[in-house]
Amino acid sequence: MKRIYRVMINVFAAVMLFCMSLGLTACEDIKTLEVKISADGAEYTLTVDLYRHLAPKTVDKIMGYVNDGYYNETVFYKMDGYDSQLMIGDLKVENGEIVQNALLDEIYGEFESNGTKGSNLTSSSGSIGLWRSWYAHDDSYTTSSAARDSGRATWFIPTADISGYKGYFCIFAQYDTADTDNSDAITAITDIFADEDKYSEYYIYYTGEYNAEDAKNNYGLTFHCVPADEYDADAIDNLFVADDKENQLVQYNAVKVDIPVGFSAKILSITVK
Repeated sequence: MKRIYRVMINVFAAVMLFCMSLGLTACEDIKTLEVKISADGAEYTLTVDLYRHLAPKTVDKIMGYVNDGYYNETVFYKMDGYDSQLMIGDLKVENGEIVQNALLDEIYGEFESNGTKGSNLTSSSGSIGLWRSWYAHDDSYTTSSAARDSGRATWFIPTADISGYKGYFCIFAQYDTADTDNSDAITAITDIFADEDKYSEYYIYYTGEYNAEDAKNNYGLTFHCVPADEYDADAIDNLFVADDKENQLVQYNAVKVDIPVGFSAKILSITVK
């Protein structure tokens, strides 16, 4: 009887240790961020879960950027032709003008078309993905290995299902859409872009000669962001236009973006909970 009792105790202890290890793994794999947001004069909190077990390279980088304060004071915007997503991370305000945030290293694309199957959460409301480029000049998602790894730090936040992204973009985080604080935060931002009086149109474009060996410095290109009524492609010297035959990233083509008036929608700070 004593022997059976000892065996049962040992089995119980082993089970408890196993459960504890699972719990510790879960804690390590899911990091929760508290994102403080300002939108149209009010402050909101968006709670985001990062899924390291699905996209470890991406989440490790994002965590480092968060700890460095990279996303603080970055401005929400929408790109022309991408109505179903918010963008955040690469635009900041300095001296009343939009500037490019610090250009960070490219991150290996953790999604199915790049050989990683675990990071293909749905690009839909409640998810957050790492934005990247591709080489095609249309919506066919034609790509190559360099484009798959062109994501750096910019988030895209779908406001509706984007089925065409499945397997082509890394979804590294989610937030609970049923949580009132989360829904209030996202609604406050989307409401700005639903009111023409609350956002202005700008053009982001680049000038210079494309250098495929200079990824850390915009491939040798210079960033510009001007109000749409000041943009004249014909008058810009050395305006860059990607050549897909040369495998140049189309993310550096001129694009029209909507930016909140007075840059009124932005991330104030992010902390790890």
